[in-house]
Parts: sequence; C-alpha cells; structure tokens
Amino acid sequence: MCCSVSPSTQVRFSSTILYTAEVLPPKHEQPVHVLGYENTVQGTPTDRGLGNAMLLPIPAVPGTMSQLNCIPTKWCPRILQDYSLALIPPLPASAYMLLSSATPPKPERVQMFESGIYTVVLAENAEAIPAALSRVPERKRPTMNPALFEAYSAWYPNWTFALCCFNVFHAAHATPMLWWYEPMNPNVLFAPGVDCHTGDVPDLTAEVVVDHTIIAGSYLLKGGKRVRFRDWFGSGASPYLCPRVIGGRTQRAPDGYVCTLPNGDFTIPVEDTRAGRFKYERVKPPAA
Repeated sequence: MCCSVSPSTQVRFSSTILYTAEVLPPKHEQPVHVLGYENTVQGTPTDRGLGNAMLLPIPAVPGTMSQLNCIPTKWCPRILQDYSLALIPPLPASAYMLLSSATPPKPERVQMFESGIYTVVLAENAEAIPAALSRVPERKRPTMNPALFEAYSAWYPNWTFALCCFNVFHAAHATPMLWWYEPMNPNVLFAPGVDCHTGDVPDLTAEVVVDHTIIAGSYLLKGGKRVRFRDWFGSGASPYLCPRVIGGRTQRAPDGYVCTLPNGDFTIPVEDTRAGRFKYERVKPPAA
C-alpha cells in the first residue's frame, strides 16, 4: 500500500512496514511524532531503468519540517524489520483493529536532498512539487500526473509532503524512510495508507489489497513487545526508536485469501498506545 506518482510506470508495493510513535528525544521539551516507512517495490523488466516516486503526506505543524527531520538509516537498515519480527506471532487483528470505512498553486518553499536511494522533494504544498522535478536526477525523475498533486493538496490542507523519488532498478537496495515531526494533533498517531500504484488519482471509494505491518509506540507505553535491534546501537536514529511497541499485521493468508480494506490512511489514538491497546481506524484524507 502506497501511492506512486508515475502514470507511465506501474509498480507493485508489498510487504509494507509502517512505524508511527510519539517520542521525547534529548533536547526536545515536548514529545514529537515519528513516521517510518518501508516496502518492497516490484516493477517489470522494462521498468528497471525508469524513475518513480512515492508520495507521503505528513501531518506536521506547517513550516516546521526540513532535511533535518529526515533521519538517516544507512547504518541501521533493519530497524523496521526488527519491529516486525517483534510482533511474531501476529496479534489477533480481529480483536484490536477498528475499521471505518482549481486555483493556481501558491508559491511554496520546496526543499530537495538525498536520503539513501531516494531523492526527496519536501514541500509545504503538494502542487508545488511538479515545478521542482527538473532538479531531480533524470534516472530517478518520475513522469508527473498534475491531477494527483492537485488532489493531495485539496485532501491534506496545510500538511507537509515528501516525494521520495527512486530508480526502479535500485529499489531492492532501499533503506527505511524515517521522519520526526511536530504533529498538528499530538493526540493521534498517523500512518499513510492511501493506495494507488498506477500514478492516477487514488480512488477513495475502492477496496484495496493490503499487505503490511502497522507498528505503534510511545515513550510512555505500558507493556507491548520488546524489540531486539540488530543495528540500533551507535545509530543517530536511536532516540526515535521505541524499545517496546504494539501492532498488527494484515497480509495474504497461506490459503491464498487476500485481505482488503477501504482505501485510506491509518490513525491511532495516542492514549490507547500508551496503555498498550493497539487500535487503529482506517480514515479518508481529512478534507476528502
């Protein structure tokens, strides 16, 4: 589950791991939220030399994010896999998961930087992203569908957007994306889940196949599963990684059953997470 942006390059994202948490790193007076994202990208042989990108909305306080909010994971590439392993055997999803079912773009600040295999375009308005794509290396540069960015700008007003551009050939060597941010709503953890792999505007009325692990944490968490990190120590990412987490897994069953959910994102109450109760709600974008 992910939103790709190139209409000329269809890919399949699978085995997605989402990590969302509240943490209190050193030198921070108030808790901040963390978003971790990892998946497996599968293209076709003809796509191997093409660029594509994932579009991630982030509910940060407007104007507060920069390259400094992107946490390098070069030296800890297995952190999200370690979180997933900590949840084996999977928690009983049925017991814990709750389901719910044109004006010109304003000039916006756009930042661009490298993180692992990705060239990241960080913008305060999704409609500001296409104008910056000429600065993305050609081998990673996706083909744009302007309607997609218009939709995201309308659906997520005042949010921050990270366009993570990659070359399909190098996708197998991706390290996790890890961000910290000051949340607009400190009472709710967020994980992006709107799904479309064709570069088109996502259909928010659709049922979509899901194959992912959702991990939630808090520095105040009571209980949960203890995580054994293989790459944690000595990493600058450690202040943003909770040592205990809760979560659930939704994926294809051994008998071939495919799990589907209504298209949307995930919100998780901080209060429940602190108490060790894993509950999420599948929600539409806030202004959809």
